[in-house]
Amino acid sequence: MDELDYYRRHSRLTDPGSQRHLFGALPADVAAMATVVGGLLIHRDWTWRFGFDLPEQRRDEANTRHVEAILTHLGALDARRPEDRFAGTCRDFAVLLCAMLREAGIPARARAGFAGYFTDGFFDDHWVVEVWNDKHGWHLIDAQVASAPKGTYTDADIDPLDVPRDAFLVGGQAWQECRTGGRDLDRIGTSAAGLSGMWEVQGNVVRDLAALNRVETLPWDNWGLIPVHYDQLGPADVELLDDVAAASAAGGPLRQVADAYRGDPRLPVPAPLIDGARSWQ
Repeated sequence: MDELDYYRRHSRLTDPGSQRHLFGALPADVAAMATVVGGLLIHRDWTWRFGFDLPEQRRDEANTRHVEAILTHLGALDARRPEDRFAGTCRDFAVLLCAMLREAGIPARARAGFAGYFTDGFFDDHWVVEVWNDKHGWHLIDAQVASAPKGTYTDADIDPLDVPRDAFLVGGQAWQECRTGGRDLDRIGTSAAGLSGMWEVQGNVVRDLAALNRVETLPWDNWGLIPVHYDQLGPADVELLDDVAAASAAGGPLRQVADAYRGDPRLPVPAPLIDGARSWQ
């Protein structure tokens, strides 16, 4: 299959299914789509920026895997008050925008990695969307930042509709830079949780490879090599992750990322993490 056609097609997770009719009146350009996303979603850890505290029981909304289920919960694409939005994570902003773009026939894919524009001097676990443009090729869009008023999520001077490659590191690039000593291991991970180092990077290497194969997991999904601490990996495991990182960093070609994904039984996402409950609880 042609690579761009592959990324124009929905995954099981981005397919709007029974809620496809909600996408019928979407705007045509990416920036306007991102604005729609921002009127529907809020990051569950940043609600204080919008003036309210999220009730603890609502934090589970972010465990909703399928776009169809998110849309079912929302019921419509009308912008709503922050406290009435779906409480998700950066993954949900990325996956919902990805679904809108694919529905419009625009090649798009979610990318798992690390953003350097939330915490000064630190690269934080984050998800964005990579969109194809015939003039410029693949470029990064941060749907979470692009859909909110300037300064809501970051004070950094970046264009969220064209995020620089040195401001967001896909999982494989982060791994390569950390492995060669080009990046401080204490300054990459999840700053809010006080987590950093190679094990934090390791998870997004595998998750990003899955996303390149149109399997957009939850940010905390663990399978195969992910839960094996970096310090406990054998030389062959590290070599395997080096190969996976190379495919992730390059972002293609499609045959390379597909072969890498299927090259070891510990890399493909288990079926329960793809076909799990589709309804929002």
